[in-house]
Amino acid sequence: MSKANLKLHVAFEFEVDAPETLLEHDHVTLCRKLSDMLGPLVLQGMPKVTATQLAKSGAALVGHHCRLDAQNLSCPPIDRAAVIAAAPHLTDEEIDTLARQLTGKTPNDPAQMQRLLRRKALALVNEYRLVPCLAEGQLNSGGTFTDIELDATLNLTNGNVMIGESHRQTHLRQGVGTVTLVAADVRITGNCEGHTLSGPVINVSIDDIAKSRDALIQLWQAGN
Repeated sequence: MSKANLKLHVAFEFEVDAPETLLEHDHVTLCRKLSDMLGPLVLQGMPKVTATQLAKSGAALVGHHCRLDAQNLSCPPIDRAAVIAAAPHLTDEEIDTLARQLTGKTPNDPAQMQRLLRRKALALVNEYRLVPCLAEGQLNSGGTFTDIELDATLNLTNGNVMIGESHRQTHLRQGVGTVTLVAADVRITGNCEGHTLSGPVINVSIDDIAKSRDALIQLWQAGN
């Protein structure tokens, strides 16, 4: 078989008036049913016709790829801000993917919708997404408190602030608002909730991460 030395891309976008029974399906099922409807006449016919036409000029078709997708226009799109509020650790592409997967399948109650978005987002991406930061707190030395900054990383996925090994024995004052200074000139209020063998337990709320999501996700992407 000859080797390809040219890539040809031909795309069509069809606007369809579909029956309600077809629109009731989720995205995956909808695409599968459309693929079955088009069948070999379209999905295999296009390559055959293309190969025949190219052959007239001495060109040979040595391979082809097919991508089928569909967007249900009858369902209102999920608000991007709602996805960010529930899962600020997602990239722009992942936000679009999640919104597309859940279009037409979200509850009307805002609280239930946020819980669903959060659960589905973590099912989609649950890895640690860390950005460098400084954790500002108060050092607890026998009842005497002094300000201190600790090198740390903020996990955008769950809001946990991970302290470096050199500060694992550092005890911070609990209940005092600890501020996380992130390298992208973002300051986020956090809270020291105690101390374990891994060091101080500091957490930042997902709501606060969402408020600075764009800067934080750009910082994470720059390092990955």
